[in-house]
Amino acid sequence: MSNAVKVFFSYAHEDEVLRDKLATHLSMMKRQGVIEAWHDREISPGSEWANAIDENLEVADIILLLVSADFLASDYCYDIEMTQAMERHETQEARVIPIILKPSDWNDAPFGKLQALPKNAKPITTWQDQDEAFLNVAQGIRRVVEDIAKSKPSSTASGTTTPATSNPPTTSGGLTERQRRRLEQERDSLQQQYDLASTKLGRLRQAYAIETDVSIKWKLEVQIQEAQTEQNRLEQQLEESEQKLL
Repeated sequence: MSNAVKVFFSYAHEDEVLRDKLATHLSMMKRQGVIEAWHDREISPGSEWANAIDENLEVADIILLLVSADFLASDYCYDIEMTQAMERHETQEARVIPIILKPSDWNDAPFGKLQALPKNAKPITTWQDQDEAFLNVAQGIRRVVEDIAKSKPSSTASGTTTPATSNPPTTSGGLTERQRRRLEQERDSLQQQYDLASTKLGRLRQAYAIETDVSIKWKLEVQIQEAQTEQNRLEQQLEESEQKLL
């Protein structure tokens, strides 16, 4: 069993180039086997991306928040990944490190109280030499990795390890509490979308019923078909979401 420190990248896809650059600067630690880095581009085709992200976020030792305006604007990055990351940080199950990629209004965010990288929380894109900024970040991450590695259990002669922390508490259905909360949030969001789609469909049908112009009725008929398709899609997703919560 590997004792490598698990590193999770939370980032907006608009910042993928900068994420790749950071990963490159962490490559020496990967070669040395002291870290295992993961981000959502590692999800294999056919996998459920939300579950894959959640599972890797749950086992990460270090969670890197790659901060930019796009990150702060992303509902998934901010409301899901960052919230779970901070929960694990507060319970000392993981270390959260904000990496300031670009100038943005992040100081009042929940992670604003944490020490950020690079030094002085100066956004990487504002450095005259960005490689120097990434090196500063990599060195800061290495220090945290070394601290965590000291507390990680080492393999015994029989090849087994003692878990550093207990498994996350599970609820009915084998879900962790965080997984259940995330699924409930997704279900509630789908329900809101379904309700809006139903309202739109009802209004379109009312308009169709009272319209006398043939060309307009034809356009309304096309819109009704599209709205019905969207409602059916959301209904199926809602059913699947409910099944996951059982």
